[in-house]
Amino acid sequence: MNWIRRYLPLGALLLLGGLAGFLWVRWGVPPPQERSFTITARKYGYDPPILRVNRGDRVHVRLVAQDVTHGFYLEGYDLDARVRPEDPSFWMRRPSQGEKYEQVEEITFVANRSGKFRYRCSTTCGYMHPFMQGELIVSPNYLYSTSVGLLIGLGAAMLLMIRREEQEGHRAR
Repeated sequence: MNWIRRYLPLGALLLLGGLAGFLWVRWGVPPPQERSFTITARKYGYDPPILRVNRGDRVHVRLVAQDVTHGFYLEGYDLDARVRPEDPSFWMRRPSQGEKYEQVEEITFVANRSGKFRYRCSTTCGYMHPFMQGELIVSPNYLYSTSVGLLIGLGAAMLLMIRREEQEGHRAR
């Protein structure tokens, strides 16, 4: 029964810290909006290398190739595209649906999944081709905020336990 009195504050603070972290991010979420990006592909990178959007945003991506034909495959969203340097439009498909490439002016999708998603060149463009990657970051990341809240709760609970142990040690003398 003594262990319940000792560890109950720890559990309560962990629970409250995690809940506070979750609610802090949940209530701070902005409404969905239209986000437009122009990604320039050149040997052996993308500019910009990182795209940041919020969950629910409608994302519009235009691709531009500066030197050779490049690809753009966005993991987690099943989008594949090819772009040539002399062509302002490009070709896009959804590989899992077996679609063939179709000519489009921009890629449009809804960022409906939180997390980090890699985009990479899907057309061999030279010897450093495997390193041509970028990142789409879709916020909020509930796991991160909940983890931060849990860590804060854990720290507070540990301080409380240390203080209680010190007080019991002084009483025992």
